[in-house]
Amino acid sequence: MIRTWSASLEGRLVLRLSALLLAIVVIGLATGVITSYQTAAKLADDALAEQMVGEFFGKAAWLFPLIVSIVVLVIVWTVRSSLKPLRVASQQAAAITPDAIHVRLAGHDLPAELRPLVTAINSALDRLSSGFEAQRRFTADAAHELRTPLAILTAGLESLPKSDGIARLQLDAERMNRLVEQLLRVARLDAQPIDLAREIDLNAVASEVVERLAPLATSAGRSLAFEPAKAPALVRGDRDALGDAIRNLVENAIVHSPRGEEVLIQVDPNCSVSVIDRGPGVPDDLKNQVFERFWRSREQRSSGVGAGLGLSIVAEIARTHGGRVTVTDVPGGGANFALSLPSLTVRLP
Repeated sequence: MIRTWSASLEGRLVLRLSALLLAIVVIGLATGVITSYQTAAKLADDALAEQMVGEFFGKAAWLFPLIVSIVVLVIVWTVRSSLKPLRVASQQAAAITPDAIHVRLAGHDLPAELRPLVTAINSALDRLSSGFEAQRRFTADAAHELRTPLAILTAGLESLPKSDGIARLQLDAERMNRLVEQLLRVARLDAQPIDLAREIDLNAVASEVVERLAPLATSAGRSLAFEPAKAPALVRGDRDALGDAIRNLVENAIVHSPRGEEVLIQVDPNCSVSVIDRGPGVPDDLKNQVFERFWRSREQRSSGVGAGLGLSIVAEIARTHGGRVTVTDVPGGGANFALSLPSLTVRLP
């Protein structure tokens, strides 16, 4: 820690100024000693000279450490107060995240030498913010523009005579619709803050998701099983966002489960929702990568399944709610995706 401080700008200034002023004090002390000897020598009285020199050293014995201490304290205070605006700017820069891209560094009370640097950093942040906003608008606009032609395409395919070719086209159209919906969810997450003020029962949210996705699972040759918590699993958050997170986990499980298998959705009283499938599972070296945006496994890229957005949406919603999402192995094969959220303690009147 001392080595780190001595390598900092504050440490270097304090050490160098202290060394400089200490040298000045030592030179002053040496000058005083020499002057005392010269004065005593002029008196031609050895006893009186020794007395004067002794008195000088007696006074300097306590005066010298006092002066050095005062000088060091003044140096430390001066340097720290002078660098305080720089520390404040550093803290502001550290607080800039994708969720707070509009934060800018304060330019007041800064030394004149640092103002051009802060101005340049704020200008760069403005350009980055404009780029993020343009990207978000493009994603949202493109997804909105694709919804109508995809809906027309889906309806047209349903009216055609059934065949293997039409079935494959319907599957592709379904994937495109799912991708568009996920892009819209990503745009909403990036553009609008999530309302975390409401009390939500995870039992109710998960039950709605299971009811809504049961036909999708049946058409895909899978089934859904739901085990709610015996008591309300209350959290504080956004109902629609949490529903999106659970829905993405269930849709992911349906896609990766073999035909004829069951996907189990469990709600724990400790405010976690587990989605358990009997698919191939997730290798240990990929358990963190699966939550990255647009990441897909080699099998997914070759088969065209998924777009790598669903699990990243879940991770973002969990982070915004102060929770996390994890994946673990299931005995006998499969994966357990668990969305864990801070529990809301309710005090009864």
